[in-house]
This record gives sequence, C-alpha cells and structure tokens, in this order.
Amino acid sequence: MMYQKAVTSCVLGMMSIFLPFIGILFGWIGLLFANKALVELTTDAPGYRFALGGKICSVVGLCLQVCILIFILAAYFFFMNLNLFM
Repeated sequence: MMYQKAVTSCVLGMMSIFLPFIGILFGWIGLLFANKALVELTTDAPGYRFALGGKICSVVGLCLQVCILIFILAAYFFFMNLNLFM
C-alpha cells in the first residue's frame, strides 16, 4: 500500500474534528502526514485525494478546536470576574 501516509492523514484529520482538546494534537499530526504524502504523490496517484482530504480535515479540525479552546477560556475569564456569588 503506497499511500499509508495519505490514509493516516485522512483518519487523523477526521478525528481532529470530533475529539475535543486532543483533536489539536491529531490535527497537527494529520497535517504533517498530509504534507508528506502530498509531496510524495502526484495528482493522478490513487492516494492523492486521501491526502488532500486529510489536509482539509486537519485544518478544519485545528481551527475548530482552537476556536472552542478560545471560547472556553474567554467564558472562564468572563464568568470568574462577575462575582455572582458574593
């Protein structure tokens, strides 16, 4: 199987979308595998679309996870300063 990196990047990219917090790590690793696979494969190779899909899913997963993390941190700092229980 010539395109193991491409399939790995696709799987890790999809996992980065759905798994909270650890998805950031999966997104970075998936992006690395996708870039390596895209360098090795030509556009007509059978695994090229897997690598491209893995790269897209990894970028989407990274953006989603970072936005969720920023939202959680912003909500934490906002609600910590309200003094609701005093």
